[in-house]
Formats: sequence, structure tokens, C-alpha cells
Amino acid sequence: MKKQDNNKSKQTVKKAKTPQDYEQEIGELTAHLQSLQAEFENYKKRQNAERVSVMETAKVSVLNELLPALDNFDRAATHLPEDLENNSWAKGMQYVGQQLLDILEGIGISKFYPLGQQFDHNQCEAIEYVDSEKPEGEVVEVITPGYMISDKVIRPAGVKVSGGSDK
Repeated sequence: MKKQDNNKSKQTVKKAKTPQDYEQEIGELTAHLQSLQAEFENYKKRQNAERVSVMETAKVSVLNELLPALDNFDRAATHLPEDLENNSWAKGMQYVGQQLLDILEGIGISKFYPLGQQFDHNQCEAIEYVDSEKPEGEVVEVITPGYMISDKVIRPAGVKVSGGSDK
């Protein structure tokens, strides 16, 4: 058995590498490195897209929690008694309301009022159809404003829509 082991060791003697062998090895290593770089770039893109998705989901969640309070704040502001219009406290509250809207805008959330626009079921929820001198399908009153993140509607605006005149 020892003779066979000696024969195997003699047969495994490495031959000298030629320049073509080195070039081939460099080519293989370069291709492997390029593949790893591409995989890493794809990984970074997936991670970035996932991070953006998580941020958007968090914004939607927070917005959905805040919407009832924002709606009530709007309702209170629209029913401000005339004798308080020049009141410094009432003006301060209006500034607070504007500051809240500015903060939402700063994180990519916008509020929209489709008053006077043609009803769009992608952005509005029809609360009621009313007789009106306005053209049929036009939004004549906004009950609750809509909210969007970028171009995605988070909450459609609750609206009254003209059914046309009854004449």
C-alpha cells in the first residue's frame, strides 16, 4: 500500500502556470467580483425600498390616529364665533392649526379639498347627492378633507356631489 501512496504523491506534482492560466484566473475572479458588486447594489436598493415602505406605513398609521383630532380642530375653526375673530387666543389657535398642517406637509402628507372639481371616486367618497345649479357630478361641499402621501390617497375626501338641477 505504501507504493500506491508514493505513486499518488508523484502524480499530484503541480505543473507551472502559464500566463494564459493567470489571465483566465484573473478573468474568473473579476467576473466573480462584478457579480458580488451587482448583488450588493441590488441588496442596497431592496433595503432602501423596504425602508421607504416602512416609513410610509408608519406615516399612514400615525395619520390615521391623528385624523379624528385634526377633523375636530378643523370643525372648531370653521365655527369660530364672529366676536372671537380678532381674539388673540383664537388667532393663536389658528396658527397652531397651520403649524400642524405645515408639519404634515414637511413629512410628505398633504390635505386636499376637491370643492368645485368633478367628482373622482379615486379621491372622494360621496356622502350625499344634492340638487344643485352646479353641473352634475361637481363637488359642491367638502364634509371632511382628504389626505394624501405623495400621489397615494390615504383618506378620500367626504363630499356632497351635485346631481344637477331638478328643473
